[in-house]
Amino acid sequence: MIVNIELDDSYDWLAKEFVEFLAKELSILPRSLDIVSEDMDENVGQCIDVDEGSYLILIKTMNRDIGRVFITIAHEMIHVKQYMTQELGRILDEHSHIPYEDRWWETEAYERSVPLLEKFSETLTFFSKPLDV
Repeated sequence: MIVNIELDDSYDWLAKEFVEFLAKELSILPRSLDIVSEDMDENVGQCIDVDEGSYLILIKTMNRDIGRVFITIAHEMIHVKQYMTQELGRILDEHSHIPYEDRWWETEAYERSVPLLEKFSETLTFFSKPLDV
């Protein structure tokens, strides 16, 4: 899996570890994944199925703490899993009329994102990255 992350230099390394953790937890292996910071007005994250096995995740980082950013990463990675294993692309095409709050794929992403972040945080040691002295 090729992962490219461009969110915030201070935690891109941790975001990459988180994405690799999520891929294992969700039993997915996308061919490539780009996660980039995007100043969005309407939402805080978006998952785009670029082509077979390649995904782009846009994350709003401006004025958001790292915890909220990581919850959004988990939410959007669940959508990657749904694209890969549950035909989310076809479902979106056929069921775009369903109100946002009634979409099962959003319910799953909301319900699983915080527990996944909590599980990841339990795997961390205080100094995962060498300190610059």
